[in-house]
Amino acid sequence: MLTTLRQIVESVTQAPSLLEAMTVLVRQTRSAMQVDCCSVYLAEPQRRRFRLVATDGLAQEAVGKVVLPYDEGLVGLVGRREELINLADAPQHPNFKYVPEVAEDEFNSFLGVPIMQQRQVLGVLVVQQVDARQFDEGDESFLVTLAAQLAARILHAEMKGMLHADQHWRRSLKGVAASSGVAIARAWVWRPKMELEQVALKYSDDPELQLELLQQAVLQVQLDLDAMALRFRESVSNDSMAIFEIYQHLLADPAYQQQIELEIRREGWSAAAAVRLVSERFIQQFSGMSDNYLRERAVDVRDVAQRLLSRLVHSQIDVFDFDEPVVLIAEEVTASLLAEVPRERLAAMISLRGAVNSHAAILARAMGIPAVMGMELPLGGLEQRLMVVDGNRGELLVEPPQSVLDEYQQIIHQAREMNNLIGAESHLPSETLDGVRISVLLNAGLNLESESAMRDMADGIGLYRTEIPFMLHDSFPSEQEQASRYRDVLNNFSGRPVCMRTLDIGGDKPLPYFPIVEDNPFLGWRGIRLTLDHPELFLAQLKAMLRASEGLDNLAIMLPMISSLAEVQAARRLLDQAWLEVSEELGRRGSSVRYPMLGAMIEVPSILYILPEMSPYVDFWSVGSNDLTQYLLAVDRNNSRVAGLYDPFHPAVIRVLQQVVQSAEQHGKSVSICGELAGDPLGVLILMAMGYRNFSMNLNNIARIKYVVRRIRVEDLPPLLEMGLQQSDSAAMKELFAGYLVRQGLANMLPH
Repeated sequence: MLTTLRQIVESVTQAPSLLEAMTVLVRQTRSAMQVDCCSVYLAEPQRRRFRLVATDGLAQEAVGKVVLPYDEGLVGLVGRREELINLADAPQHPNFKYVPEVAEDEFNSFLGVPIMQQRQVLGVLVVQQVDARQFDEGDESFLVTLAAQLAARILHAEMKGMLHADQHWRRSLKGVAASSGVAIARAWVWRPKMELEQVALKYSDDPELQLELLQQAVLQVQLDLDAMALRFRESVSNDSMAIFEIYQHLLADPAYQQQIELEIRREGWSAAAAVRLVSERFIQQFSGMSDNYLRERAVDVRDVAQRLLSRLVHSQIDVFDFDEPVVLIAEEVTASLLAEVPRERLAAMISLRGAVNSHAAILARAMGIPAVMGMELPLGGLEQRLMVVDGNRGELLVEPPQSVLDEYQQIIHQAREMNNLIGAESHLPSETLDGVRISVLLNAGLNLESESAMRDMADGIGLYRTEIPFMLHDSFPSEQEQASRYRDVLNNFSGRPVCMRTLDIGGDKPLPYFPIVEDNPFLGWRGIRLTLDHPELFLAQLKAMLRASEGLDNLAIMLPMISSLAEVQAARRLLDQAWLEVSEELGRRGSSVRYPMLGAMIEVPSILYILPEMSPYVDFWSVGSNDLTQYLLAVDRNNSRVAGLYDPFHPAVIRVLQQVVQSAEQHGKSVSICGELAGDPLGVLILMAMGYRNFSMNLNNIARIKYVVRRIRVEDLPPLLEMGLQQSDSAAMKELFAGYLVRQGLANMLPH
């Protein structure tokens, strides 16, 4: 039965049009189930009806013509109930509707199942039999399984058909929002000249020649990457060299190059074949990681490998030259591809694969272009199509009607005017109308080397991710190397607080030189658990931070993924040890270093129940809203299938956040919050109503949040929160605070 299911699904997928796909579906399903009739009805949501699009057993003249309203007939009942209906004598059912045109008089047995995708009914698949008998469990199981597997294929085929028919696609297509903003432009579809899988696995009898070709290709790609990094930095006035350093590091990684050379020397493979074989092993290794950021490094490996292969076969990289801005669409947009497109010619990007942690998404946010990831799209029908990319909602519209285009043009115009107003006030303090000072801090670690004028917008660093230096090395960086990097960070923000998070790696975020294999790494040996098990690494990092703070005294240290009191106590003892050692050393030359504040990140739900016991051992708490929300709701926000369930305004999340700030006040601890909620205008208002005053966010949100803060009164917010907490869903809470923003003249701060 599995083989039959697979064959039907593959046949539907390969069909060139929606009509042919549905025709294949009903014909093969009727044959496989040995029934007298099989039909498929597809939903038309705007008109709330189902249309018969294919049948093998009913009157062919009715195909495309017969429609059934959502609230009529057995097909409508299947759609409304969103479950299968199995009837032995269908004409006797009270919902049965006789439609003469379909000629189903002779059929008695009826089995219908909904075809569903992301909680939407796309259609209804029906089989019928002349005999008055109820279909058995095997029939039900087969049809339900088939419908479940077909949902995405039908949606894809429907889109393909609409595009080839040159019609408006009136339904917005959903993906994962990766970079905010709205853009309107025509699509430009990019495909790589050299796919990894296209490389033939050939042997060579001249390994020395192959090694020489490999070294030449590596050198050429290194020069290409240097040029891309330079162009990118100049085009966006923001130094994001760290991403290209990671590319260069991968290219120069001995583990990568040496394995390729071994394949050439020992196995006799050609240079191109060796690059493919080794790269595929690296890609498989990264793809199996649980951590979202590290899993996305598989994309970087593929990108570097394909560039090497292009050079090995003398295939030049495309030079992009557009007359007007375009929406860049690719199976997988990479950082280097983004860097090759001139900024003034890039309106937005769509990546069929990828997530918000990919380097392409990070760079899109740095460049300020809308981006949507993880979309089901038929690339073949998109070239030169007019598109609206809504990076706020993670939506795409293809060839929308003029009325829709006019609405989005107005949104873009308003956003441009608002950005000008926000930029003019970015240097002003973040203080509310009733005199409450709000601390707006920066999340840093990857793009720290921004222009000093942009750095001056922030009141300090609320979260500095220390993992980057470890990722850029072939081994654990020395204490001195770490101290030098940390010193630059602390010095750049002299006079302002800098909160450094200790090393957050482990089973789900392994380093290339420190592999860890676990069945469930996301809940495994990671973060504080790993560093406490390796005190030599932890002490070296703590001492590096302390040495870097000499004479500056603006350092705070934060512990990630805390889940127990014992972890905090052990970390405090090691910090005591590190401080005594560094203080003794500095004292011998007449210097000293202040003991830093120590904080714990609230990400793991278990910590919520031990806050009173933990308070004597820490100076502050910092809520990691992204991970806390994911753990509370058991939702991976980078998974497009369940991303809609990720809701930082969920009542459970809101109540937990309020519990944290109330506990902090009770125990005299300062509390901050980092994550996307801290950079969202609605989120900031709700958090301020609770009592939060310290917010850490990405650089591109700082000016906007300061603008909002300067136009609201804190005293207005608690009553709104009290009303919101009495509601049962997040929509009511957001509506209350959205209304307040509108009354304050800040409607443009709301997502459109």
